[in-house]
Amino acid sequence: MRFIHKKAVILVVAVLTVFLLAGTIAKGKYQFTFMEQVVITLLTPVEYVLTKVGYGVRETGSFTGQLMTVYRDNQTLKAEIETLRQNSVNVTEILAENTRLRTMLDYKKGAPQFDFVTAQVIARDPGTWTSIIMINRGAADGIAKDMSVVTAQGLVGSVINVYNNAAKVQLILDPRSAVGCLVQRPESRVAGIVEGSSSNPVSPHMINIARDADIIKSDKVITSGFGGIYPKGLLVGEVLDIVNDEGGLLKYAVLKPAVDFDRLEEVLVIIRSREPIAVPQSVTPQTTPGQTSVQSAPAKGTSR
Repeated sequence: MRFIHKKAVILVVAVLTVFLLAGTIAKGKYQFTFMEQVVITLLTPVEYVLTKVGYGVRETGSFTGQLMTVYRDNQTLKAEIETLRQNSVNVTEILAENTRLRTMLDYKKGAPQFDFVTAQVIARDPGTWTSIIMINRGAADGIAKDMSVVTAQGLVGSVINVYNNAAKVQLILDPRSAVGCLVQRPESRVAGIVEGSSSNPVSPHMINIARDADIIKSDKVITSGFGGIYPKGLLVGEVLDIVNDEGGLLKYAVLKPAVDFDRLEEVLVIIRSREPIAVPQSVTPQTTPGQTSVQSAPAKGTSR
């Protein structure tokens, strides 16, 4: 509609101009200047308005184009920022994994008496979070039941179930586990059994310790090698506290595990050991004629 009105105004002005010029020619050349001024006076406001309108249209179009360009650039920058953020997350994860694997590689180099298979922790049983984990290696990778599972920090547990491409590992935090251990300190070498505690799932106990045994806080506890499962010398944990059993001749030690089980992501399965595993023999006392030998019965809580 605005365009139609504009054409109508131009048409009216043109018609008036023609009539005025015709009148000027009829009356003489001295009237032409006056009529020319009239025409200019009439047309100047129209031209001014049309120029302003055209300029406004051009500016609006230019501003709209700039807005679209800024919007596209903003979207592109957002996409680039998201890509960079994701790349940063990936790089951080790769660096963390590289650090863990390098630590495990150094541990493997420092334990040439063992052959290892590296495995990832792929699941935990929600009902037994501190007892059982699932790893992504199984019988196809040479994993078998009762194999020891470790990290560079220390003992994790042992394999209890094996599938073709996966296996279940019982942690030393499980109250059903039993690990033959001893105090590493040369002056002590006190032996006992480490088992999980149902009252404190993250702190296993070293039990069957004589009341007068030489064990103190901060002592390091390692596997003893008895039982046929765990090789000797694997770090189990550190003594946090020592508690006397009520009304008995024994005491137990509360341990801080060497392994941080909450951050367990990769483990090493010992598939072969070139170290002899000590198996405790039953005691057969010397007999005199007429006496029969008596073998000692295994104690409750026999270590593996």
